[in-house]
Amino acid sequence: MSKKVIVIGSGPGGYPAALRLKELGADVCIVEAWDFGGTCLNRGCIPSKAFLDTGHRVHAFEGLRKLLKDGSGVNFSPDMLDWDKVKARRADVITKLRTSLEKLFQAKKIEVIRGRAAFSGSNEITITGPQGEIKKTFDAAILAAGTRPSFPPPFRDFHEQLTDSDRIFDLPRLPKSLLIVGGGVIGLEFACFFNAVGVKVEVLELLPDILAGEDPQVTRAVRSSFEKRGVKFHFGKKTASLELGAGLKAAVLEDGTRIEAEEILVGAGRAADLTGMGLEALGLAWDRRGVKVSDRMLTAVPGVYAVGDVNGISLLAHSASRQGEIAAENIMGADHAFDDSIVPKCVYAWPEVGSVGLNKAQAEAKGLAVKTARAFYLGIGKAVATDETEGFAQLVFDAGDETVLGAQIVGGPATELIHVIALAVKLKLKRRDLKEIIYAHPTMAEAIHEALQK
Repeated sequence: MSKKVIVIGSGPGGYPAALRLKELGADVCIVEAWDFGGTCLNRGCIPSKAFLDTGHRVHAFEGLRKLLKDGSGVNFSPDMLDWDKVKARRADVITKLRTSLEKLFQAKKIEVIRGRAAFSGSNEITITGPQGEIKKTFDAAILAAGTRPSFPPPFRDFHEQLTDSDRIFDLPRLPKSLLIVGGGVIGLEFACFFNAVGVKVEVLELLPDILAGEDPQVTRAVRSSFEKRGVKFHFGKKTASLELGAGLKAAVLEDGTRIEAEEILVGAGRAADLTGMGLEALGLAWDRRGVKVSDRMLTAVPGVYAVGDVNGISLLAHSASRQGEIAAENIMGADHAFDDSIVPKCVYAWPEVGSVGLNKAQAEAKGLAVKTARAFYLGIGKAVATDETEGFAQLVFDAGDETVLGAQIVGGPATELIHVIALAVKLKLKRRDLKEIIYAHPTMAEAIHEALQK
């Protein structure tokens, strides 16, 4: 008799788990309270990339302008951008992908129930939705409910008057100015897009720099690029108060600095909200970071797993997908662990950022003696030919046997190239192993090859 498994949430953690469970012969049901595909597909990864692609096209047009004949009359200004069409394109992308995913579940004959799930016993959930109340028992359950935008004080008191990374896509019009709270991945990607389409952008970050935990060489390069394009940063200062009038909104910092903008986007991270999910019926504790799990994705309750943002390990869609597959396989008898050391961390602005494994400071904090090697795109043929010379590839090695410990890539297709190093970290390859690869010419990947020669 096959195991009955309930998956709560259809985002990048939940739907791969359900598909893998079905492949392994489980009787699986997936429960979704909101839009199928979760935050990533509907309000996160995918729509933000659709926006960024629009911004990149504008950015590319500006680069093309210098090749046009004098007096050609070809021009672009942000006023020419149709905001409704930008939003419609994003909606069309979401619809296509969501429809495809729903058809896949239909083809696989995986039961999908719409509604809010809550544990009502050690092996039972209650689903409240359009169909009324449904009770289902299970042998195992995977909690993949995700997170919601977090509003730190004093912003949380003005939640409805501000926007966040979920609601920014539905602004009725393109603002002339935008203050972004948070200099992490979310904040930088939106700063990049809105700056490209002519919005005056300022970023407020409580820490001393952007991209907390990233290598200083990376943060310096990205910050410099943004500043050259007109993005203004404010570091290390708390917001004392907010003033939200009929016109401009204003954040007043602790030193008296006043920052005004038409809209304020709070992009200071995400937090778990598991209220009403009946975790107390299981005796399962949680906080804003979510539910604690082992590296097998198992919670403190036998048979109950938690994957993706809701366990707080790695708030990335691809981490969630792998964790979902691991939970599914372990439910069906395997004993697999999640390895956070090989998770690529990506920023999809320009310049792009891709990093994996350890940077120099992280390796040294672990007591490792390391050496680094860096090559700049300025010396790479493909980069010069395509006018993408901003950035570099930096590799981190063990100083002794030259095992690859990690890498940081800025610029070019960094989010694609980083997978080469992820594989090297996973397989514990040495510098000489990567040097033996033949890198096609001309490609941006030659930056990795050049760094290996240093």
